[in-house]
Amino acid sequence: MNVVITGSTKGIGLGMAREFLERGHNVMISSRTPQAVDNVVAEFREAYPERNVAGRVCDVGDYGQVQNLWDRAFEILGSVDIWVNNAGVETGADLFYKQDRKTIEATINTNMTGLMYCNQIAINGMYKQGGGKIFNMEGFGSNGMVRPRVSVYGTTKCGVRYFTKAVAAELEGSPVKVCYLSPGIVITDLLVPPPDERGEGWEQSKKILNLLADTVETVTPFLVEGMLAVKEGGEAVRWLTPGKIIKRKLQSYVRKRDVFTPLGY
Repeated sequence: MNVVITGSTKGIGLGMAREFLERGHNVMISSRTPQAVDNVVAEFREAYPERNVAGRVCDVGDYGQVQNLWDRAFEILGSVDIWVNNAGVETGADLFYKQDRKTIEATINTNMTGLMYCNQIAINGMYKQGGGKIFNMEGFGSNGMVRPRVSVYGTTKCGVRYFTKAVAAELEGSPVKVCYLSPGIVITDLLVPPPDERGEGWEQSKKILNLLADTVETVTPFLVEGMLAVKEGGEAVRWLTPGKIIKRKLQSYVRKRDVFTPLGY
């Protein structure tokens, strides 16, 4: 299969790209940073010489750049069987009324507007080629949970679930499938603040994260296998299920998880 992943030069996006390549599929890398795209493409071409690996700079909040990403992927790979909307940004950990307007705009432009651009362009492209699967990345707020200091990000992710449900319903019975993708809580730079920005609540946050969070290497194989297995629109590939949370809470009375020490945090 041929796969496009937005925001795939680091974190979960990079991990998913590697997992698709490991399973014999071709990948189009993308992010907003030209050097990062070049570096990842060079790394993957060396590690997987038998795969077709390409890259394109893309700010998903720019409709023209998203269209260019599709066109380039179709030109190089020949088709786009799976499109993963992974690109996302966080507003930071400040109270909403203190946040800079540009930061708010950037979060909405990437997480919501950009995701809509990607869906529209990918849907039209997949209709023309005869079909395909699109996965929209959920995050904190998708299930309605609310936490202070995550107001803008959580709002966009709540919107992602509604948008995905609505578009999946619109495309019911068509060859284009729009689905949900949820990695749970994954330890990445987006989640862990730099040492000089960790406030008094960091140690408490670590306790919760040690219970519920996982590494990129743990989660991405599950996500990729799930995406490959999906057959119908509206299906969800979700790692951290309610049952898994309950099991971990029970296990914590016997053995404490530590996901940070091995990563050097």
